[in-house]
Amino acid sequence: MLINLENITKSYELASQEFTVLKDVSLEIETGDFVGIMGRSGSGKSTLVNLIGFLDKKFKGNYYFEDKLVEQYTDDELSKIRNENVGFVFQNFGLIEKMTVGQNIELPLVYAGLSPKKRKELILESLEKVGLADFVNQSVKLLSGGQRQRVAIARAIVNTPKFIIADEPTGALDSKTSDEIMQLFSDLNQKSGVTIILVTHDAGLMRFCNREIRVSDGEVML
Repeated sequence: MLINLENITKSYELASQEFTVLKDVSLEIETGDFVGIMGRSGSGKSTLVNLIGFLDKKFKGNYYFEDKLVEQYTDDELSKIRNENVGFVFQNFGLIEKMTVGQNIELPLVYAGLSPKKRKELILESLEKVGLADFVNQSVKLLSGGQRQRVAIARAIVNTPKFIIADEPTGALDSKTSDEIMQLFSDLNQKSGVTIILVTHDAGLMRFCNREIRVSDGEVML
């Protein structure tokens, strides 16, 4: 089992009052899944994926990643696990404008301590997978929205992560480009075996997923 959440509850304290964002959530995600997480704004879906992506460890309940209890790791260990196992793709792309395409993709590899030669090899491989093989030295400023998202996906997959969290990845794109990006995710899932966790409020994107999880008022409906 890749991801196993057991009875997860997440609360915040605000002005001496406790607000529960996730209520007794249990779910499993297998290696090779393409999971769609649906929910309205404020439903708790972003809190859920932050937790799954090792960005938040303050919760009640058990989170097992590859059958190991996440709470047993230190913050430094979790940072290493996150860098090696999770790729993030966001609505706003998250690229650094003053860098080239290659430099943006290189960042996770620098953190991983890989040699310049190995970094170059992996950058070119990831760009090939997203259809931008000739863009390594291109300025990010000159890219279209769809190209930027492809670069963001290349950066997400360059470390060969166990899973990708795609949080509203088509929210800033037109419908044609959205379909192209979702097809790219589908290809990565089916051809490369990458586990995809898609977070969206767009029900039309569920056709690309093999499982749907709905989040409402902090509760999960499988």
